[in-house]
Amino acid sequence: MEPFDLIEFQQKARETTDPKKLFELWEDCCRRYERNEIGRYELDEMKDVIWPNLQALASLKRIINETPADVSSRSNKKRKIS
Repeated sequence: MEPFDLIEFQQKARETTDPKKLFELWEDCCRRYERNEIGRYELDEMKDVIWPNLQALASLKRIINETPADVSSRSNKKRKIS
């Protein structure tokens, strides 16, 4: 296991766009915290970087996964209301 460097791990988290890799990074941080390899401060700092990225990626995935029928039916509803 590589030594924990907060700045390096934060940069990794900011650059990662793969949700699976972000979860793996978070799990690695949690394991290190449980083994007392890192402190609460480092864990909180990583949480502040990882969780917003995961939430943003989840929102993008929901938007992308909308079917064209969902989008067009919503557009039609808007037109009928107007």
